[in-house]
Amino acid sequence: MLAYKFLNAEFGLKSLRERRLKISAIEDLNDPFELMPFEMTDRLRRRAFNILKKNLNRGLICFSSEWKDPVIWAHYSDKHKGLCLGFEIPKKHCKEITYVSRRLPCPEAIDLSHAQTTIFTKYINWSYEKEIRVWAEMKEKEGGLFYKPFDKQLKLVEVIAGARCKLRKSEIVDALHELAPQVRIIKARAGFRRFEIVENLQGFNRKRR
Repeated sequence: MLAYKFLNAEFGLKSLRERRLKISAIEDLNDPFELMPFEMTDRLRRRAFNILKKNLNRGLICFSSEWKDPVIWAHYSDKHKGLCLGFEIPKKHCKEITYVSRRLPCPEAIDLSHAQTTIFTKYINWSYEKEIRVWAEMKEKEGGLFYKPFDKQLKLVEVIAGARCKLRKSEIVDALHELAPQVRIIKARAGFRRFEIVENLQGFNRKRR
């Protein structure tokens, strides 16, 4: 499955050089309803869920299933000035988010059968992200952060430079180093027919008139 990670230019190049992506802890994500798709009117259940969230030893890497939406570039790639990294991820290691308009009825007893719903359900107003998630174990901490290296489960196949990205292609190639021959490098631009981001077939050296 192809999955796309949006980053600003600095952290995009850093990820390429270091061959890894940062794992986000649940409490660091931008949605206060993470892992809380159920109604939480019962105070004791609400407390139990909050304790569970704080004690998880796992985090998330969040991707999108496409790279052409201009809103995602604006929100997650420094207003189109950053990079989008495209990965091939085996389906068994990732899952698409299910979006719902209302919070789900809380089960009488929470067990493993509810784990998928808990982790991969979000409010429908987030649906523009077309999110794909990798549920990652947080093992070795470095500088207060956790990372997942590029590997067979996270194979880099594309690097897309945003429509306003100032990076030169040579900078991206240098960051990729020995990976460069295996990775397609694309320059993006605003589409002429639709509200979408498309490949600039003239590449990085297009002259503006």
